[in-house]
Amino acid sequence: MHILLRWLMVVILGAAALLASASDGDTRPLSPVTVYQAKDIVTMEPGYPHAKFVAVSDGLILGLGETLEELEPWTKNRQTQVDRRFAKDVLFPGLIEPHVHPMQAAVMFNNPVLAPDDWDLPAGKFPGARSEADYIRMLKAQITANSDQVFISWGYHELFHGPMGRILLDEIAPDRPVVIWQRSFHDVFLNSAALRHFGIGERAEFDALVASVKADPHHASFERGLFSETALLAILSKLRPIILSPEKMAKGFADLQTTLRRRGITTISDMGTGIFADFETEAALIQRVFERTDNPSRVMLMPVGTALPTDIEGWLAATRTRFAGAKVRVDRRVKFLADGAFFAQNMRMNAPGYSDGHVGKWITEPDIMRIQIPRFWNAGFNLHIHVNGDEGLDVVLKVLESLPPRPSQTITLEHLGFSTEAQNRRIARLSLMVSAQPNYIRVLGDAYGKTGLGSDRAAQMNRLGSLEAKNIPLGLHSDFNMAPIDPLYLAWISATRETIGGHVKAPSERLSLDKALRAITIEAAQVIGMDASVGSIASGKKADFAVLDRNPYTGGAAGLRDIQIKGVIFEGVFVAAE
Repeated sequence: MHILLRWLMVVILGAAALLASASDGDTRPLSPVTVYQAKDIVTMEPGYPHAKFVAVSDGLILGLGETLEELEPWTKNRQTQVDRRFAKDVLFPGLIEPHVHPMQAAVMFNNPVLAPDDWDLPAGKFPGARSEADYIRMLKAQITANSDQVFISWGYHELFHGPMGRILLDEIAPDRPVVIWQRSFHDVFLNSAALRHFGIGERAEFDALVASVKADPHHASFERGLFSETALLAILSKLRPIILSPEKMAKGFADLQTTLRRRGITTISDMGTGIFADFETEAALIQRVFERTDNPSRVMLMPVGTALPTDIEGWLAATRTRFAGAKVRVDRRVKFLADGAFFAQNMRMNAPGYSDGHVGKWITEPDIMRIQIPRFWNAGFNLHIHVNGDEGLDVVLKVLESLPPRPSQTITLEHLGFSTEAQNRRIARLSLMVSAQPNYIRVLGDAYGKTGLGSDRAAQMNRLGSLEAKNIPLGLHSDFNMAPIDPLYLAWISATRETIGGHVKAPSERLSLDKALRAITIEAAQVIGMDASVGSIASGKKADFAVLDRNPYTGGAAGLRDIQIKGVIFEGVFVAAE
């Protein structure tokens, strides 16, 4: 008996020693705490929607409370600073931009804008031109004022500005190389001087360039000086030395970071790294900018599936090793592109099609999608699929319906410019998510009713209210420069559906105010798989906040675009908007 008791005592003491040792080993010095006080903290967390104080340490949220006393578990016997400079402001989750192109932004910030809608950019304000006469007049003025060897302007749209092509540009600028980037970014027009400048002034040279990138020959026109969709890669090969110069890249990325800060954005997803150069070149440029200690934002890099090598696992491992860091993510996600651009009426539409009889374009032919999408799905990737028209959506949904269910993976439809109610029901049944581009209805709702879609279908572009009714997770994005990088403005569009002509289209398709705000915070994070760490204000999440001058819920949908953003708190550190 005594032997047994002695043995039990040894076991108990040994266990106690082990526990004490484990406890000692797990104890570490506690980092200082900053407690931010605000007039209101809107958390976007249904279980704890509001607070007055939030405790932050090491870039993470420790806890929230209505009083400082409620935060004592985190502040007691710990170095604590209470920051009251936002006591009259509202803290909101750092806004999420789930579909933007940093390289495209850096390129386009360097060029003058002449679009149907007004643009307010770091380089200045660019009023819109809504008639052919205004466009030509303003274009001539821009060309005269610009000193670049090759003049590049972005924003042209035929339904507002009339036909475009080489003959017109030769009349406007017979000797100066001119490049006009269409509003969709998917089409580029050159005058004769520009074609000669790039060594493609003869038809044989032009055709050889288009063939060199294996583009659909119907996507280019020597007569019009046009490069479209798959042929865009051809002219990009000529433009890269100009648009990707070190000086322009430095300025463009600086303007991008200014824009993100001014708009309260702390997390973005680059939905298609490699559109201007190869993935590695773009990733290295983005990494250099975003990993700076003074940069208050993070980025996810996402490749295009059709550009990846056969050994996708090896590619992913090597890419993560080379580029992933504190502010750059490379997740198990891949993008595909189905049909063409919405702003160019290149999307594929089911019957009755387009009113003028033209047919849209495929960026990726359906037969290739039927091979590529299952390949990456079966390899465990989350999918993001650019699709704009209802015919394009039918093809995509048919492919997705053939995939074996995998609860740990997600599929997000990107843009979804036009879908039918029947298709939205299929989206819900498949448990898909949507990252929508709401600026289609804003800029094109009136114009596409007159030309292309007819008034009924044009009014029902961006059928977001129907998605909300079906409880489909939804993010809103700019796809800059299809829309301004401004999540609150996108939320305003989605909740009002007001066109640039002042008309409200299909009011039943408006998002509720709550859904519109969720679509730029927690649900925007969800569609890119980051909702466990960003998108709301909760214990354990990144301490990312947008500092607003008012609660976005109190002014209603109409007030969203009037909210002033004073800056961002990124991982616990405040950076002013200006």
